[in-house]
Amino acid sequence: MRVCLEKSTGKLIESQSGGETQAHLDTLKQNAINAGHAESDIEVKYVTDGEYQAILDSMKPVQTYEDLRRAEYPSTDELIIALWEQVVEGRPESAAILQAKREKIKLSYPKV
Repeated sequence: MRVCLEKSTGKLIESQSGGETQAHLDTLKQNAINAGHAESDIEVKYVTDGEYQAILDSMKPVQTYEDLRRAEYPSTDELIIALWEQVVEGRPESAAILQAKREKIKLSYPKV
């Protein structure tokens, strides 16, 4: 696997499979220059599958506490039903269970 990285940020500009010569690396470099990257800020190299995966993993967005909370929070439907049962039907059990769940999630993922 061949990669072209932006030196200043470590971000992946382009990757290509195959090719084993300097000419193949030069193609990646020229593509980056044509795309507007400064030649001095370009690094091209061959990487192993593990190194390539590490580059891809580093590009994944970091999840915020809000993202993590949202993934575990009860759905809006669950909240509405629990609220209805508590307010209209006088049955607070579901609301209490959901509130305990929400508090646990808030403790697991505190605001930053």
